[in-house]
Amino acid sequence: MDENSLNRQDALNLAKNVSVENKATVARKIGAAYKEKTFSAQAVKLAEDIFRIMVRDTEIKVREVLSDSLKHCADLPKDVVAAIINDKDSVAVPFLQYYTSLTNEDMIKILNMPGINKQKAIAKRDGLSAEVSQYIAEKCPGEVVSELVSNEKADIREQAFDTIATKYAENNEIKERLVHRSELPVSVIEKIVDKLSYRLKTYLVLNHNLPKDLASNLVDEVKEKITLSISEEYSSDNQIEELVHQLYKANRLTPGLVVRSICLGDLKFFEYAIVYLSETPIAEVRKILFNSQADFMIRNLLRKAFIPKSVFPAIFSALKVIREIKFDCARSDRKAFGHKVVERILSFTQNNDELSQDDIKYLVSKIN
Repeated sequence: MDENSLNRQDALNLAKNVSVENKATVARKIGAAYKEKTFSAQAVKLAEDIFRIMVRDTEIKVREVLSDSLKHCADLPKDVVAAIINDKDSVAVPFLQYYTSLTNEDMIKILNMPGINKQKAIAKRDGLSAEVSQYIAEKCPGEVVSELVSNEKADIREQAFDTIATKYAENNEIKERLVHRSELPVSVIEKIVDKLSYRLKTYLVLNHNLPKDLASNLVDEVKEKITLSISEEYSSDNQIEELVHQLYKANRLTPGLVVRSICLGDLKFFEYAIVYLSETPIAEVRKILFNSQADFMIRNLLRKAFIPKSVFPAIFSALKVIREIKFDCARSDRKAFGHKVVERILSFTQNNDELSQDDIKYLVSKIN
């Protein structure tokens, strides 16, 4: 005999001892049978009458077990559903998160109820509609919005994301959850990016497909944060290498990012990028890059790193500038150093096609 099926012994036990345990057992088994639709039409009606009695049981454990056993059912009598929804959180919340027969109208009514835990249960539902998501974004407290943002199975449209980004620009928990979504509209990223921590900006770069300019700007900010945290040198090999390694693992170490780094005078980032892309030791990379008499070796190294041939002239120009002005600026004044490199690169490339218009616009933005 299936121990999960209602049987004669359960009825005898309940008749002899109307205990919480016996009632809970009956509730669990009737709920399971109702879900599997193993009852006749007459038995279904009887089961529903039993549900009506049990939702009014004085023992909360009985109501909790009944709610749990019915949460995966469909098309329950409306009065039974209403009784469960209006019960205490321990009874209502599990049911609200999983019961599939709630309409958008039902859910919006629940979102207007005073219990925040019931609102959060709605925000966690699989397949939450765009209409309900928008309503939560506009009308519900931050705790509920936070649960919505974490719900990858909710249909959240750009308008709702935009509402959340505007309304909760200072809410660190919501910003964290936004950034950790698997997909996020670029318009929303642009709206919140200035208010993100260094750690979250790093996560954005590593885990989201950002437009080239936005990705480059964020990497620049991350590198600048690393730079400012070091007092002895303008950058730390270990920290720069770790950043490059993370970008490489995340498949974000693009040729465009690498070329822009050298054009900004960020030599260490460029060196370690070439290390990972070409699988060449750092000592050998540095030896090749600073051998001005061995341009062919530099070209071979760049080819090995899959850097497009079209940007070789810009890289050579940048390396030449770096060699020339390396000692013109104090190491602590790295921004001035970078500006000089950019100015020289632009003067070298303004009459040719070594850099794309997007790259030129990007570099110009760095010295304005």
